Amino acid sequence: MGVNVEGQINELINKLISEQAEDGSWKYPFETGILTDCCMIILLRTLQLEEDEDLIKSLTRRILNEQYEDGAWRLFLDEERGNISLTVSSYYALQISGYIDRDNPNLLQAKKFIIENGGIESVNMFTNVLLSLTGQKEWEVLFPIPVEAVLLPKSFPVNFFDISVFGRANIAPLLILADSKFVIKPLSSPKLNDLFIGESKNRKEEEMEETRSIIDFIEHGIKEIEEWHNDLHGKAIEYLEDYMIQHTEADGTLYSYFSATFYMIYAFLARGKSKNDPKIIKAISGLKSMICVINGNYHCQYTTANVWNTSLLSDAIQNAGVPTSHPTIIKATEYLLKRQHNKFGDWKIHSPRTLPGGWGFSNINTINPDIDDTSASLRSLSRLIHTQPIYQQSWNRGIQWILSMQNDDGGWASFERNVDNPLLNFLPYGEGLLMDALINRPNWTNLGIFRNVHRYSQGSSSNKKSDEMVIYASE
Repeated sequence: MGVNVEGQINELINKLISEQAEDGSWKYPFETGILTDCCMIILLRTLQLEEDEDLIKSLTRRILNEQYEDGAWRLFLDEERGNISLTVSSYYALQISGYIDRDNPNLLQAKKFIIENGGIESVNMFTNVLLSLTGQKEWEVLFPIPVEAVLLPKSFPVNFFDISVFGRANIAPLLILADSKFVIKPLSSPKLNDLFIGESKNRKEEEMEETRSIIDFIEHGIKEIEEWHNDLHGKAIEYLEDYMIQHTEADGTLYSYFSATFYMIYAFLARGKSKNDPKIIKAISGLKSMICVINGNYHCQYTTANVWNTSLLSDAIQNAGVPTSHPTIIKATEYLLKRQHNKFGDWKIHSPRTLPGGWGFSNINTINPDIDDTSASLRSLSRLIHTQPIYQQSWNRGIQWILSMQNDDGGWASFERNVDNPLLNFLPYGEGLLMDALINRPNWTNLGIFRNVHRYSQGSSSNKKSDEMVIYASE
């Protein structure tokens, strides 16, 4: 018996139409593993916010459900073996939750894996930060660059805005925390001493010669500007705090990223704010607003994916034959028009003549557009642009923004143009964190939109399927 492909497509279309939200978007979960779940438990317990017991219990169940037979947790399904950093974070979160005893078989199995794979000393930089700021490890020289470096001018060979926007969002609060060596550890916190197998390594002694040379160069630049400014250190800390505040979204999150917001909360505490400060309360509320349910348990999304979901699904449904006049398409398009950016973001630094017009990934994002979401949103608009002037105007703004983001080498990155300073490769901040244009090459998902530019600039208003149309993009 043959497969009724057309019938299955219609069934999927009807399912998608029924699951569209009232605002025109599709709010499917953006599942990002359990690290955010671990961090939420640790955040709530270290701040001693006790009104979230149902949330903590559910996150605890989710973490336990994701443990593998060898006692470890994995970052990715295809990760060959357990991840030591995530396993330590999970072990810590389960204990601090208060619902899992340290003699629980799951924890004993996790502890065995940790000890056999280098102990707590082997975790990555970000887990070290988590452990250090909550009093489980001594602060090491995790961030060898002094905070004053953020004040180096844009003309300096290495400066704050050479870093990717994702890197800046996370490094801004991390620099404050590392500089103050901030620690918050309630008396009820578990002790992780049994996970140590030797002395902590001094990361400064392990720095590569190239890394040391770059740091020396940066420190020399700082000394030069210190001759002209008093209290450069204080100004740098104030600059970083102001940067976080200025880049906080309406829901209180920093760039709508879980990790950046998580660090920002602790950075505000390090700056002397109370845990009941409105900025901290709003940031926690923003993180909670991104919680979804997966397989019956809560999951803290890293961010929401509403714009991305809506762009792809609207385009796919149209490509499957649903006319642009259908209410589902109209609602999706109206939603996307509302989410098109009108504010300037950090991308303006590298493209000063450009006006806003891109789209971001999450529902709340207003200042951090990216190439993938913009190209996907434009594809979903492409069949409508000759039906109403407002669609054409939105299309034109988006096209101009995405064209302006092309790197000098001809390729596109993710967020900003020409953020590809090779000197950043020598800084010890994790692979891929600092560089946006790590590999500059034309992305086929973005190039597809320019085929549409040519097609619709000829005046075509056809809704028929065409070989010219690119259906899918890859985030």
